[in-house]
Amino acid sequence: MTPHTIIWDFDGTLYPLLPYDSEQILMRLSRTHLENGVHGLRRFLGRWVSYGDMHQWFRGRPLRKLYNRLYGCSIKGMPVSLLYRAIDDISALITPEDKNALHLLHENGLRMLVISCGTLDLCEGVLQKAGVRNCFESVAANPFRLKNEKIEGVVPRVVSAYDKLFTARTLVGKSPKGIVAVGDGYTDIPLLDWAQFPVMMDPGHSKQTKYAGKPYYFMDSVSALPRLLTQL
Repeated sequence: MTPHTIIWDFDGTLYPLLPYDSEQILMRLSRTHLENGVHGLRRFLGRWVSYGDMHQWFRGRPLRKLYNRLYGCSIKGMPVSLLYRAIDDISALITPEDKNALHLLHENGLRMLVISCGTLDLCEGVLQKAGVRNCFESVAANPFRLKNEKIEGVVPRVVSAYDKLFTARTLVGKSPKGIVAVGDGYTDIPLLDWAQFPVMMDPGHSKQTKYAGKPYYFMDSVSALPRLLTQL
């Protein structure tokens, strides 16, 4: 069956991790904003949460919920101006070739969505800044609570890998036929296993061995997807 819908992850999929994901970048910016003294504990919390996230400590829904709470605490009170700075830094990582590929897929009539366990404001902001937001029908992720131009916390909507799968089935239907799912990590596995055409982003060519037992396709960049789709 010809693919008709593409579901994208965000961090590490629509842009490359070098080496931090969008939330880790924001936590690093938050630490530079906080002063010493009474804020020392929050600076340590941000560093610890970021390290744990990079090393995949927060697997499973209960731990992902804990991560969301700790992440929200570590950036609480952060000015929105730093959010915009993170958006600028991340959007610059999306190459012209990848942007052209997304526009080509959109122009060819493929329905595209983003479903992420990350932060909605970062996803939306980066895609808008990169000039590709119009390629996507919708973006599902976890929005910030904002007050007086500051971040107050995170609203949990897509917390775990199975939340991501549930959201996908809600948005596109229960049948996986014709669905391409593109992801890069452990929160994408249930969605990839469900989709008819599962694609693992693998720029370093290290995941083909790790997931050798899975019927996945592998690609090293967004720009490779139009060509891959012609081979399905």
